[in-house]
Amino acid sequence: MTIILSVLTLALFNAEIPAKITYLVGTVTIQREEKLYSAVLDASLYVDDIISTSDESECEIQFANYSLILLSQNSSIKIERKEDTEKGIFHRIFASIGEIVTKVTKMNKNDEYEVRTDAAQAFIRGTTFKTNIEEDGTSSFSVFEGSVSVKSLIEGAKEILLDKNFKSKIKKGELEPLVDKLSELEITAFATKFKDFIDRGRVLDELRDKIEEEKKKKEEEIKKKIDEGKKKLKGLFK
Repeated sequence: MTIILSVLTLALFNAEIPAKITYLVGTVTIQREEKLYSAVLDASLYVDDIISTSDESECEIQFANYSLILLSQNSSIKIERKEDTEKGIFHRIFASIGEIVTKVTKMNKNDEYEVRTDAAQAFIRGTTFKTNIEEDGTSSFSVFEGSVSVKSLIEGAKEILLDKNFKSKIKKGELEPLVDKLSELEITAFATKFKDFIDRGRVLDELRDKIEEEKKKKEEEIKKKIDEGKKKLKGLFK
């Protein structure tokens, strides 16, 4: 891989861009098409980008659907998929190492959001959870809001539903994860450590709800005008 450290060109954030960096501290890099870039605030991120943090570094990523991901130090993810189809919007993230906190905002009926590791995959619909990936691929998922379906990558494995305040751990090559309840200490520690992140997620939820409400109102207004137009035309031909 050719290593070229440079600053990424910034672009306006819109639905055509999968994600952007909304917060960073320390050293964060973006690998794109065999080149390595130094990440900057508001840098646009695209499918196949690999984002990595180093020692004493953090990076927060906001997606076009208002979901958030926070990479703790020495963590790395890849944006594997962002696709708009007639069925819905699909996101897939590959987490290779470290501690990643994910806040997925409420989604439409057929939308999908998936986090994959070397050991398992998790399917999410409006939730807050933490993923820890060890060097040997062992993956842990801890759910603090909503629920997450976890499934081993082995063929024939069944999905295991993790409700709020539950966690799972699975090694690479294992068929089923070990499921346990989160302790009060773990729940409190998460809420304290990631308070700002959780608060930002709630603000984005409110923003999304407002935008969806305005969108629905405009669609209803357009439909009303079309119906009124049809009635007028019908009256002309009587």
